[in-house]
Amino acid sequence: MGVMFQVVIPIFAIIVCGFLAGRFSLLPSNGTTTLNFFVYYFALPALLFYSLSTASTEQLTNTNFILANLLIILCCFIVTILIFTIVFKKKFPDVSLYGMITSYGNTGFLGIPLLTAAFGQEAAIPAAITTFIYDVVVISFVIISFEISKATKSKQTDQRQLVPMLGSIGKAILLNPINLSLIIGITVVLLEISIPQSVYVFAEVLGPAAGPTALFSLGLGLASERSVWKNKEIELKESITLIVLKLIMLPILAFVIIHYIFPIEDDLWTTSLVILSALPTGALVYVFAEKYQTLQKQVPLLVLTTTVISIFTISIFLVFLSS
Repeated sequence: MGVMFQVVIPIFAIIVCGFLAGRFSLLPSNGTTTLNFFVYYFALPALLFYSLSTASTEQLTNTNFILANLLIILCCFIVTILIFTIVFKKKFPDVSLYGMITSYGNTGFLGIPLLTAAFGQEAAIPAAITTFIYDVVVISFVIISFEISKATKSKQTDQRQLVPMLGSIGKAILLNPINLSLIIGITVVLLEISIPQSVYVFAEVLGPAAGPTALFSLGLGLASERSVWKNKEIELKESITLIVLKLIMLPILAFVIIHYIFPIEDDLWTTSLVILSALPTGALVYVFAEKYQTLQKQVPLLVLTTTVISIFTISIFLVFLSS
């Protein structure tokens, strides 16, 4: 029970504060957007850059950790596609978006802030590596699926479609501040680039603001999105299947893989991977739902539902892993 009072309750108390601020109109309804932009473009990139640029080469090239992440993603993505193709009769490429719903977690606005708040800045290193791997693999899967479908329907040749498809993948993966900060941090370590101390001081001061701000913003957002619950566009069986796969089966799969297939001795890294797997569906999924005109009305409901339920499921996993 110690971990419940020391870690779980303080973290989710910040979320509750944000929710109460929104519920009683202590902050404007558009405050969530402002706070999220601050986290996304400033605080979180600073945190990730500082954490990675001060890490060791051995940490950034942890083979078992990287392979465990890849296996978790592949297993979850493939299982989801099979279930929704065979059981729910969904078609390609839509099934790839279902795969993204169950395998792509809210690492930026919940996972990394939660882990750093619970275990300190050292937890940002495995969290950052996991974030980058998930971005590269999951986003690539989704873009390739929809671009192949578009090329097939328009009967364009592979050569003509290849360049636009690679461009879309590259932009989605690399041209965002979070992944860009990860790449810069990794480059600094691998190439042993000397960075002025003032840059580190700037990042060290700004970075810690990402955690509490993101958690508070999450609660504020939950208070302002109550209308999403009225959405009736998704079948209950589909919704329950997606929630169980994302919040229960994926972290259990991560626990098995990280302990028995690609074991890692560092408890912080194993705990981080399981908790990151237990995160709710990331808001970025909605960006792709809009881009490809698929599940636009269902995704916001799933993001909100998994976020609320994850408050309890993540607490359970934290207590279990810390016992």
